[in-house]
Amino acid sequence: MDKKSTILNTVLKLVNKEGFYHLSMKNVAKEAGIAAGTTYLYFNSKEELINELYKQIAQEYRDSIINSYKEENSIEENFFDMAGKALSYYVENPDRFSFIQQYTYSPFIFKETQEENFAILEPLQKFLIQAKKEKKVKDLPDLMLVSLVSGPINSMMKMFLAGKTDLTKKSTQKKLLEACWQSITI
Repeated sequence: MDKKSTILNTVLKLVNKEGFYHLSMKNVAKEAGIAAGTTYLYFNSKEELINELYKQIAQEYRDSIINSYKEENSIEENFFDMAGKALSYYVENPDRFSFIQQYTYSPFIFKETQEENFAILEPLQKFLIQAKKEKKVKDLPDLMLVSLVSGPINSMMKMFLAGKTDLTKKSTQKKLLEACWQSITI
């Protein structure tokens, strides 16, 4: 693993352990086992570091969802594939889910990253806009449709992380996705 990746992985670990406010370039270097000045070769500030990590995670997440969309599939099949991939990504990467949850409402967001912040939901939003045009889902505001899908997934992930439910079970995932689907379909 290269030093930049080591630094980013260390930030992910530290933010999830201690939060954004306790993060410092010195602590990152110490935890990563590198010289303090090395972090500044890659990042000018902790804010830049945090924003870079967010961009990386958001791209991984979007890629996992987008790759599941198939033009030839029905709206319903694509919904379950895309929402299932989103849920699987979070279940398989709980550290990334926790980071995104903290980051979403963080004051560390750069202005150029602010617009990207909710772009993590863009693949789902584009899909739901198309489904609405085809009259396969309720005629609700776009962000409301997205919330009816992402909100329950986020809430269940928080319960999963708290040990209140087991989202590794495919049967539990299926029930959650079916409830999301039922909340948006006509």
